[in-house]
Amino acid sequence: MKSINLDTILVPNAACPVREIGDGLIIMAPTGTATHTLEELGAFVWRQLDGQRTLRQVAEAIVSEYDVTLDAAAKDLCEFASQLVAAELVGAQ
Repeated sequence: MKSINLDTILVPNAACPVREIGDGLIIMAPTGTATHTLEELGAFVWRQLDGQRTLRQVAEAIVSEYDVTLDAAAKDLCEFASQLVAAELVGAQ
């Protein structure tokens, strides 16, 4: 897959069961061998990944919701998105 950048559009892997736990999420890897826990911010990002929004739009939503600069949000988001892709929890549109 090409590198993750702010123009990337991601969509959750439909083969990954997701359960809400408080403000966070628990996501089962598609292989069923691992679970991934997302705290409040990670869950917020997950809910933004709808196959329509670019990571730039997700970063802007983070800035609107949390006390963070766009540069910091964009950098952290691209790193987080890369981890989600590596874990096969999301894929690029």
